[in-house]
Amino acid sequence: MELDMSPLHDTVSDDVAIWRYMDLPRFVSMLATRELWFAKAATYDDPYEGFCKAVPSAGHGHVLAQNAAEVCGNARDYLYVNSWCLAFESMAMWEIYGSRGCGLAVRSTVNQYRRAAKFDTRADQYSFGEVTYHHDLDASLEIQRDFSRGPIPVGSGVWPEVLKLGFNKRSAFKHENEWRAALYKDYRPEVSGVRIPFDLEQLISAVYVGPRAEAFFFDAVGSIMDKFLPLRKPLERSVLLNQPKK
Repeated sequence: MELDMSPLHDTVSDDVAIWRYMDLPRFVSMLATRELWFAKAATYDDPYEGFCKAVPSAGHGHVLAQNAAEVCGNARDYLYVNSWCLAFESMAMWEIYGSRGCGLAVRSTVNQYRRAAKFDTRADQYSFGEVTYHHDLDASLEIQRDFSRGPIPVGSGVWPEVLKLGFNKRSAFKHENEWRAALYKDYRPEVSGVRIPFDLEQLISAVYVGPRAEAFFFDAVGSIMDKFLPLRKPLERSVLLNQPKK
């Protein structure tokens, strides 16, 4: 489907860098399938991922409002996300994914990601953007939906309202500095996520191994990349722990 270049949420400049940290099995899976994993919000450890406070319709005459309130109130079961770190390389993320020297990261840009994605769905069922972090997410208007007086303006459907919920998190997770893609899917209790095809040549600017990676790991990642032609992208070693030059 042709990509909508005016997504719901994204105000980040096209040329801003984004980083995806991962372990080696996830990297191999991405290269082998040429797909990225979008995890269902309900599967995250964070119980506020995709959380919504939805006030239902006061009466029985607003069927659309009642249905929309139910969907928004259970948005975690309809929302799928793929998350990246925004702008800068992060030592905190290396500690999470590469503390033993076996983590790696893919660097891209906002524009490359948007152009590489191959969503086979309506353009109003996915969105891109920077996550907003809240000191008191429970009290934030961003996660509240009031259907007590009938349907709220939701454009072509309830999907945009669900998608907006995917871009709000508690400040305890601010170290992630997230930019992400959010996808709406109908209720599918049997799945924990979906795979979305991507043009990896378009997506990837470079691949990095962590600052504690040993030479054998660098060589192993290079060999894996060589086997998945035509992926010819720079392989770099993070220099975050290098000694400063005097």
